[in-house]
Amino acid sequence: MKIAIVDDDVNDRELLIQLIKASLEHEAYTLDITQFDSGESLLEAFEPEQFDICFLDIYMKEMNGMTVARKLRALDPDLSIVFLTSSKDYVYEGYEIHALRYLLKPPQAEYVQAVLFECLKQSQKNQRRLTVSVGKKIHEIPYRNLLYIMSVGNNIEIHFQDSHLNLSARHTFSKTVAPLLTDERFLTCARGIVVNLSHVKDIQKDGFLMDNGEFVPISRRLYPSVKNTYIDFQFEHILS
Repeated sequence: MKIAIVDDDVNDRELLIQLIKASLEHEAYTLDITQFDSGESLLEAFEPEQFDICFLDIYMKEMNGMTVARKLRALDPDLSIVFLTSSKDYVYEGYEIHALRYLLKPPQAEYVQAVLFECLKQSQKNQRRLTVSVGKKIHEIPYRNLLYIMSVGNNIEIHFQDSHLNLSARHTFSKTVAPLLTDERFLTCARGIVVNLSHVKDIQKDGFLMDNGEFVPISRRLYPSVKNTYIDFQFEHILS
């Protein structure tokens, strides 16, 4: 597990390192912890997918943690961000950038451990892939990149943020989407349509508005259960 700790107080960094190591001492994970004394130093060295989790102090002398978090989120949408703070003043802004959670200073051992295991669970989700073939080429598509999949005539369309992939008739829709439907992010919203709820921007009276601006219909028959599932999904992920 690769971890970044960003805090301008060296004593706070060292305390957190001790708690992280204690939390994982009986687990089979290799730890790689990198310390930064400012958000600027992290951003200068940062590369996408470089870290699994970033512990980020909100109140620092120069660039504050919330500003750093927004820049990190733009560079690496899947990075797990945990805020370190002595105040909950920024809690609602944290939802905006999808922070994993907050740790109040000084952090307690049980909360550090809970955050680490939540991060591991999230990392496992990010590694899931859908395997499909187009001609002689095999595609390993990260679940997180899928917006929705739909059956169109005899073909299947897999939609991404700004493109889509066509699968031939030799693929059946049910077999293609079967692995996705074991993941809480994916939901059947109409006959021949499966949507990734983590990419839904809003639910309307007859469909989902996706975060790339596309519209995905919801069948009238399924609408009540689909809406409830979507609300539950949003609620759970806001609180996580």
